[in-house]
Amino acid sequence: MMTKLREFSKIFIYIVAISFILLMVFEWGMDYSGRSSRNDKVGEVNGVELNYGTFSELYQQLYQNERARAGKTQFDENELQQLRETVWEQFIQRTLFGEEMEKLGISVSDSEVVYQIYHYPMEDFKQHPSFQTDGVFDINKYHAAFSNPNIPWGQVEEIYRQQIPYIKLQNIITSTIRVSDEEALDEFEKQNMKVKVEYLGVQANRFNLPNLKITEDETKAFYEEHKEDYKQNEMRELAYVLFPIETDANDTLHVLEEFKRIRGRLENGEKFNDLAKEYSEDPSVKTNNGDLGYFERGAMVKPFSDAAFSAQIGDLTGPVETSFGMHLIHVEDKKVEDGKEKVKASHILLKVTPAPSRIENIEGKARFFAEDAKEAGFAKLTESDDEYKVLKTGLFEEGGGYIPDIGRNPAIMYFAFSSELNTVSNMYRTDKGYAIFCLTNIQKSGYKDLESVKLFVENRVKLAKAKEEARQYAQNLSEKVKSGKPFKTIAENDDPKKVNNNVTNLFTMNSSLPGVGKSIEFNASAFSLEDGQISDLIETDRGFYYQKLLEKTAFDSAAFASQKDIIQRRMLSQKRNQVFNDWYNGLKEKADIIDNRKMFNL
Repeated sequence: MMTKLREFSKIFIYIVAISFILLMVFEWGMDYSGRSSRNDKVGEVNGVELNYGTFSELYQQLYQNERARAGKTQFDENELQQLRETVWEQFIQRTLFGEEMEKLGISVSDSEVVYQIYHYPMEDFKQHPSFQTDGVFDINKYHAAFSNPNIPWGQVEEIYRQQIPYIKLQNIITSTIRVSDEEALDEFEKQNMKVKVEYLGVQANRFNLPNLKITEDETKAFYEEHKEDYKQNEMRELAYVLFPIETDANDTLHVLEEFKRIRGRLENGEKFNDLAKEYSEDPSVKTNNGDLGYFERGAMVKPFSDAAFSAQIGDLTGPVETSFGMHLIHVEDKKVEDGKEKVKASHILLKVTPAPSRIENIEGKARFFAEDAKEAGFAKLTESDDEYKVLKTGLFEEGGGYIPDIGRNPAIMYFAFSSELNTVSNMYRTDKGYAIFCLTNIQKSGYKDLESVKLFVENRVKLAKAKEEARQYAQNLSEKVKSGKPFKTIAENDDPKKVNNNVTNLFTMNSSLPGVGKSIEFNASAFSLEDGQISDLIETDRGFYYQKLLEKTAFDSAAFASQKDIIQRRMLSQKRNQVFNDWYNGLKEKADIIDNRKMFNL
């Protein structure tokens, strides 16, 4: 019984964590009086301020909830920045939704909360084994748990109390949204109706040959005509020193010792899956207790698969090293199914990570370097000490979100585009280790000169000329096509072999076709034809085509009748989400939003 209660405890921590992340409405404790210091203001939405202290508290709460949800002890800078972004976005949502709820007089009564809890349990409850009978959610078990004092129903009630006003708001905004029978029919036909065509294709790439000549004047004219395509935003470059966090032999030895302890406990009679739940660092262990079920060769990474299929039933093999870490594998069963050998196994995954003391030591060195670089100057410090290897990102734009060699890191991006030349950053933790940056180059916005993009422009000119030649070639086939001459004969008699003839398989409106690609023009034309009818010339991104309809599947009224409600519900949900998102984005655009996060390096 106590084991089940402990399981309940973990599940409800998880529920609360998830709800905090997903809820758009919750109590922020913001200062509406306007008394907060401007220097402490992270941001403001329609006069409602979020100060740094409140932001930090919310961030720490979200951080702890995410740790509980994900079962992680460490996050990389990308993940931490995403949490900061979540806090900021929820602040905007909370403020704007709160204003709208007040205008619309939205509130929630105790009876509404009770009704929703009783009749509409959270998905987490439905999935938990304690509320299931034979693997299916049992509403009676759920209702019986209302008297269980070990379940934090007060927290659950608060989650519902926060969610209900948001649901009411969403329902009000989307109450007029409908999906007509015609829309459902159109969607059904797109997904189910199929056609088959024969086509003649004249593709542009068959004319883009090495001997295709272009002049300097053509290149210059194309560049001037498409100059906006070569507009360049401001770009910046960072120099940095990296203090890498790497594992060594002692870290591997530590993991091997841990596996020895696990083996010892297994020899003393403890169950493998219980120990997997306790030790394994595979995120899926929360739901499967390390049990991977049956799998074929190739379903797992090769070292793991080789070890599992080489072992005998009942064997304990490993540790086996893979890109994920080190695995202890328990082979439980083997069988042959549909002519394929399968293994049933459980595993315990332990990751080889640097010792905390070494990470702390590396972090200390990085902090000292950052302090010294700010005082003495980044360039001077690195030039005077050979220990520090200076790396460079190369120029990058802010809008792309990607920093060469670093990846996506909004915090470092903020530093790069909010700092002055030669500014030294604080220490950042990246996937590769701790890094300290210096802004070394700022290239202002403008147009890339022709010389720097000449190769790209020349290629575009060649493609344009090739496509125009393909168009003319295809148009010259028009009389033969309209005369009813077989497509195959036209292609076979084409001496330059510029024409391609093929017959498609049956395809839907949304299909991508070999030799054609995914083309709305090609597919729409095919569906507009009657049996045996030949199309006019069709232009696509790849080239030009004539079609002849060979087959069109009949409309299945019985299938549509059986699927109509499902299609309408799915489309209704999609339309409501889209309408609500558009409505929210409209609110956001009209809102008076002040974003000072860069001042706080958030």
